Amino acid sequence: THFQRIYCGAGPVVHYSLRDMSRTLFCPASHLWARLRRAPAGGAGLVAARSAWRVEVGLTVHALEDIGDVIAVGHGPTAPGSRVEAGAALLTLDWEAHRVSTADELYHTQWALVEGAHPLHSPFGGTLLGLCSDDDARRLGPETVLATLHVDRPGLAASQLVGEAQYLAAVRGVPPGRFGRESTLHEQHSIGGHRAD
Repeated sequence: THFQRIYCGAGPVVHYSLRDMSRTLFCPASHLWARLRRAPAGGAGLVAARSAWRVEVGLTVHALEDIGDVIAVGHGPTAPGSRVEAGAALLTLDWEAHRVSTADELYHTQWALVEGAHPLHSPFGGTLLGLCSDDDARRLGPETVLATLHVDRPGLAASQLVGEAQYLAAVRGVPPGRFGRESTLHEQHSIGGHRAD
């Protein structure tokens, strides 16, 4: 099975031909990744068949720097099997973490609970095939699949994609997330936290 990754979001629109789809592409705005696998072409009757992909969507290392421990997943209003538009809310990751609220020179430390929610919006228009379970989300990492969609060529072509060099240049000036480390932020932006060489 051949997989391809695409990262989508705001930025200059870049059009790719089918032969270019093996490139790794990124989203500087939403820090999403999408792993594509060729799916049967859609179309019935007099409608011409279109190239289509099964797309698994997750978060890059940079996005994960802003998320604590996931405690719940709130699924959006769209049920699996339904059509979604680009930008539609798919789910929300509710999370919590602890931070030092006060400390003194005697190493007395007080902790405060920090809570937040991270929404996941569909990077493509397509058909929603499934969403992650609470158990999967609680083990959230850079390879966790949060949503799966069926996307045809027009849906994919309408996305705004950038290459790895453009993505790294865009995030290089972005400060680390609230849980990121300053020393490794700009070295670990690709999926899985692998050093980008």
